[in-house]
Amino acid sequence: MFSIVFAAIVAAPAHAQVPFTLRDCLADRDEDARLHICSIMSGTEEEKALGAVEASRILRARGEYDAALALLTGLWPGVSRDAELGHIWFEQGDHRMADFHFEMALEYGLDPDRQTRERMVIAAHMHGEELQYSSENFPGAISAYSRALALNPDHAPALLGLAEALQRLDRHEEALADLDRAIALGADWTGYLLRARTRQELGDAAGAIADFRRVLEENPEHIGARQALAEMTARP
Repeated sequence: MFSIVFAAIVAAPAHAQVPFTLRDCLADRDEDARLHICSIMSGTEEEKALGAVEASRILRARGEYDAALALLTGLWPGVSRDAELGHIWFEQGDHRMADFHFEMALEYGLDPDRQTRERMVIAAHMHGEELQYSSENFPGAISAYSRALALNPDHAPALLGLAEALQRLDRHEEALADLDRAIALGADWTGYLLRARTRQELGDAAGAIADFRRVLEENPEHIGARQALAEMTARP
């Protein structure tokens, strides 16, 4: 299937000998014609890369991800190329690869638009989740969550993930600060549960009891919170 799609991109019509330029590629014309021109245009390496990215966007919108990746393979890394690769991988649900290429684009100087920034935050957060829960790579998870928060400091899910990874490394004071912020931003009972456990580790029994009670207000069936609260309130 891929060979057929890619062949259709590079198959030259009768006028294929014309030395198309980036201006031709970006001109307002039929989408199929623009796709063909952007795929075969001449010019500097930077111009050809911009043309390939434009063609990739068209293919990505059609769901033809393999063909889009083929166009970008072999191009020098750069803002446009890595941002587009980030979008391709994001739309396929590969948050690790999306996060990698989005991070590269930022290093090359990308000033992301709203949609790209939102995708960068989600990709970094989800990559952090994979690192924490699938690989137990807590330092890597902290790095990924921190990338998400650098782009959106108010992203409560990343704050919760970061706090939990910090807990696993016994960095409880740092975890507490992130949990306080997540709860202030409206985190649900999971934020209170994590903070209760952090306060336990820090010796703040009264604070932990208050948080466990808040967990049970929102989730009365939570067995762990109920057991912890019973043990703590039974102590003399």
